[in-house]
Amino acid sequence: MIFNKFSRFFIRNSYRPFVIRTVTNRPLVNPLNYNNEPTVYVEKPFSYSYGRSKYELIYKTLGDILDEQIENDSGKPIVISHHERIQRTFTQMGEDVNRIMNAMVQDLGLVHGDVIGLWSCNTYDWIAIQLACARLGVILCTINPYYLSSELEYALRRADIKALFMPGSKSIQEQVNKYGKVIGKTLQSEDEAQIEPIQLRHIIAIDGEAYSDDILGNRRDKIQIHSLSKLKQNNSTDIDRSLTKLVQPDDPSMIMFTSGTTGKPKGAYLSQFAMINNSRLSARSFADKTDQLPTVVCPLPFFHAFAATVCCLSMTIRPIQLVIPYLRHNIKQMVEAINEHNCTHLAATPTLIIDMLDHIRKNRIEVPSLQTVMAGGASMPVETVHQFVKAVPSVTNFRIGYGATELGPVSTGSRPWYTFEQRTETIGTPIDFVEIKLINPETKRIVRLGETGEILSRGFNNMIGYWKEPEKTNEAIDHAGWYSTGDLGVMDEEGFVKIIGRTKELIIVGGENVYPREIEELLHTHPSIMDAHVIGVPDPRKGEEVCAWIKLSSPDTKLTEDELKDFCKDKLSYFKIPKYFLFVDSFPTTSVGKAKKYVMREITIKKLGLTETMTMK
Repeated sequence: MIFNKFSRFFIRNSYRPFVIRTVTNRPLVNPLNYNNEPTVYVEKPFSYSYGRSKYELIYKTLGDILDEQIENDSGKPIVISHHERIQRTFTQMGEDVNRIMNAMVQDLGLVHGDVIGLWSCNTYDWIAIQLACARLGVILCTINPYYLSSELEYALRRADIKALFMPGSKSIQEQVNKYGKVIGKTLQSEDEAQIEPIQLRHIIAIDGEAYSDDILGNRRDKIQIHSLSKLKQNNSTDIDRSLTKLVQPDDPSMIMFTSGTTGKPKGAYLSQFAMINNSRLSARSFADKTDQLPTVVCPLPFFHAFAATVCCLSMTIRPIQLVIPYLRHNIKQMVEAINEHNCTHLAATPTLIIDMLDHIRKNRIEVPSLQTVMAGGASMPVETVHQFVKAVPSVTNFRIGYGATELGPVSTGSRPWYTFEQRTETIGTPIDFVEIKLINPETKRIVRLGETGEILSRGFNNMIGYWKEPEKTNEAIDHAGWYSTGDLGVMDEEGFVKIIGRTKELIIVGGENVYPREIEELLHTHPSIMDAHVIGVPDPRKGEEVCAWIKLSSPDTKLTEDELKDFCKDKLSYFKIPKYFLFVDSFPTTSVGKAKKYVMREITIKKLGLTETMTMK
C-alpha cells in the first residue's frame, strides 16, 4: 500500500480494479512489453478490457511535483519557446510561476477556488500561468483564442471568471484575433441583469501593452487592467506556503469547454489528481526504449486537453523537454523548430500530419531527428500514416491515442512494442488503470468481442463533472462511473479497439470540435432562411468539414454561398463556418419530423463527389 501526507491510499494493482465478479480460468491477454509482461486484461468473451500496470497512481499536487523537480534540477532547459526565443530550466520556470502566483494573491486578490480565464495562443507564459494556478489552487479556464464576442461572453459567464489573462494591445497575437475589440464589444454589450452576470474584475495583458480603460465602457469602476510583465517585476519569488498547503490533489484544476451535438459548450472540469496521473501514464510512450531525453515539439493549441495535459504537464512530471514552435498552426515554423532543436517526438492531429507531409515533400526537407509521432484529436486516415512513415523513415513509432476532454483526456493508446498495424489501425488498448467496455446503445448491455458497441470508459482520469451542470454530468456518467463517449467501436480478443463511427453528431474539423446546433441557430436568424440543418462531411485534410442544408423562406428568395459565409464571418470562429451550403426544398425526416442527418450526409457526399475514407478518431 502507498501512504503519504494525505489520508488516502491505493492498493497497488496486479490484476484489475473495480470489477466485482469472480473470474476463473481467464487468461491475461498478452500484448507484451519489453519485459515480457502482459499489459491488458480482456474479459472474454465480452468487450471489456483494462490497462494493467507496474506503476502506482500518485496522490500529489502539481505544486508538490514542481518543488521536487526544482530540487533535482539538472540545469538543462525543460521548456523552449522557439518563436519567443525563450529557454527555461525548472528553477527559472519555478521563479516565474512563484512571481505570477504572488501577483494573483497580492494584486488580483485571488484565493483558492477562484476561476481565471486564459485566452491566448501558445506561449511560454501560458504554461507558467497554468502552473501558478495549480500552485495556488485557482481553477484555470482555458479559452479558445479564436473566440469572438458572443463565445467569449458565454465563457466568462458560465465559468464565473474573475481575472482574464489575454494578449495585450500591439501583441503579435493580433494576427490571430482582434482581442481588444472583442473584449471591448463583450463588456460594453453585457447585460448585468442576466442570471449569470459577468464576474470579471481584472484583465491582464500577457504580452504587448496593457489596454487603456476605453475598452471597459461603463465598467471602468469595476475592472482593473494590468500588464503581466509588470506584475512579475513587482512580485517576489518567495511564496506563502500556508496558501499552497490549502491545495489538495482532488481539487478542480482546469475547466475546458467541450462540445456537444446540441446546445452550448459544457465546461468539463478535471482534478489535479486526474490530470497528473493521466499525463504521467500517457507520457510513458515518450520514453520508448532509450536513455535519450525526449524532446517533444507541441504545435497543438494549449487550450485543448491533449496539449494542456500530455504536453504542458508531462514536461513537469517526467524528464521531457518541451518545444513550443509557434503561436498557432504554422508548419514552416514547426519543421524549423524540429530541426533546430533536434526534436524526437511530435504531438499532432491528422490535419497537422497531412500539412507537414505536404510541406516536406514540396520543399524536399528532411527531419532526421524525429522518431515518434503521437496523434489524436480527430480522424486519422490509415493511408496518411503509411505515407508519412515512408516520407520520414526515422519515425519508427507512430501511435494513435483516443479519449475526450472529459477523460482527462487520454483513455486508450499504443505502446512502443505493439505491431505497426496495431499502432496505426486501432486506437490501441486502455492506458494503465483505465477500463473500457462496449455496450449496445439501446439496451445498455455489454456486447461480445467483435460486435459493434458504444465505447464507455471508467477510471481515475474521469472528469469531476460539467461546471454548474449536474444534470448534464449525470447524463454523461452513469451510476457506476462509466463515461459514455458517444463513439461506436469494435474490440478484438487482445483488447484493441477500432473506431467505426459516432453516435453523436459532433463534427471535428482539423481537431476542432464543432456542434451543429450553434450554427443552425445562427442561420435561423437570417431573414431569408426558413430552416437549416448542419452536418459533417468527410474532408481529406481536416477529417471533416461543415455542410449546411438551407431551405429559403420563399422560392423567389435569392441567396448565395458567399453571402452566407459573409453572414457567418463575424459571428462564428473560422473553423465553424460551413464550407458547403446546399439549397434544398425539403429535408429527409422521420415520422415525427426529425431530420435524418445520416441520410443528408449520404446525399451530400454523393452530390459533392466526396470520398468516404476509413478513418479513426
